[in-house]
Amino acid sequence: MKKWGLFLGGVATGIILTFLFAYFYAYSNNNGLSGVTNFDQPGQVINESSVKVMQVVGDNAALVRGQDNDRHDDWYFGAIYLLRNYEGQYYCDDEIIKRPAGKKFRQTGIYKYEAKSGDYKTVAIIEIK
Repeated sequence: MKKWGLFLGGVATGIILTFLFAYFYAYSNNNGLSGVTNFDQPGQVINESSVKVMQVVGDNAALVRGQDNDRHDDWYFGAIYLLRNYEGQYYCDDEIIKRPAGKKFRQTGIYKYEAKSGDYKTVAIIEIK
């Protein structure tokens, strides 16, 4: 009888540890953000030469706005994206991030969030690849 109790205790501990590991793995891959859906492979190339940070939403992640392609000035009224960076860079509000030479902005997922107006928004997650 003592062996069965020890066995069941080990099984229960294993199940709990498995769920804890899965939770922390998912949390670390999403920079602590809920509403993130990651793609298996990088998606389309985003044709932006630079983006401007609107709001920092987590470590190494910020909501950014692209340039308005119809204009040839420094106004950023284009599409909104979630820029994610795993290289340890932190972002600041109103920072302009230029695409490095030889690199591209690639869509790697989608991000759903609630805007200040109470509306729910869905934007592309982009990374510099």
